[in-house]
Amino acid sequence: AILAICDTKEQGTDYCVMPVAYQYSNDFYIDKFVCDNGKVELVEEKIAQTLVDRGVQSCRIESNRGGTLFAQDVEKRVRELGGITNITTKWTQTNKETRIEVNSGWIKSHVLFKDKSIYEKDKEYKAAMTELFTYTMLGKNKHDDFCDCLSMFVDFASKSTTNRVAILKRTF
Repeated sequence: AILAICDTKEQGTDYCVMPVAYQYSNDFYIDKFVCDNGKVELVEEKIAQTLVDRGVQSCRIESNRGGTLFAQDVEKRVRELGGITNITTKWTQTNKETRIEVNSGWIKSHVLFKDKSIYEKDKEYKAAMTELFTYTMLGKNKHDDFCDCLSMFVDFASKSTTNRVAILKRTF
């Protein structure tokens, strides 16, 4: 499965962040990070294009702060581009810092990232990794968008189901 989760932004502040992950057994490999704090229309186009280019099957967009409208616009653009992504929304009600702390162990155990030598020239991936490595639970963080997005990814990925098909011998 190819999954993505998009943490929407408040106009003029925070980044819109979206990791794109490929699932391998019980682990998820983060292949791409989208990070943009530009105009909403341009960010929607960038998100939609990434979903189509990467063949993302399922994407959840945070519906807080106007995220539902953002999700509808992204879904429309994905369809126009011929994409297959199933886009859902979810309102987040839990405390951000608590969510990050609670889910950090699962992230360390099940999320794989590119080696620094590979992402060094990818501005967005590098920004994500820098934020991840500098986040602290002991004080204030200037930027926590990537950590928050990954903590929401845990909920999304751990509840995604993979169906299996088995061929059975007829009993009649």
